[in-house]
Amino acid sequence: MYVFVQLAERPDFRGEPPEHEPFVDSLVERQLVLLGGSLGSDAAAYVLRCDSLAAARAVVAEDPLVSSGAMTATVTAWDLVGVDLRLVEPDLVVGS
Repeated sequence: MYVFVQLAERPDFRGEPPEHEPFVDSLVERQLVLLGGSLGSDAAAYVLRCDSLAAARAVVAEDPLVSSGAMTATVTAWDLVGVDLRLVEPDLVVGS
């Protein structure tokens, strides 16, 4: 199943947000993330491919931005109906 994860900055968080990139790299290595990116300065999103919504929530709980309290996560099952790989810029594809 595919899961849409939206991260939103918590305005009450104090301190520096932890590094997020190593976590994303681990998702790529584990072949769990389909795509992701920033939604401006205070939000981000990614799409996971997991066996269940519970498994996706467990992955999101590992995200340092979430576990530190810097951001909140909304996790939504997504009935993805298609992806046109011809529209993906080749330099964005990891491992190609």
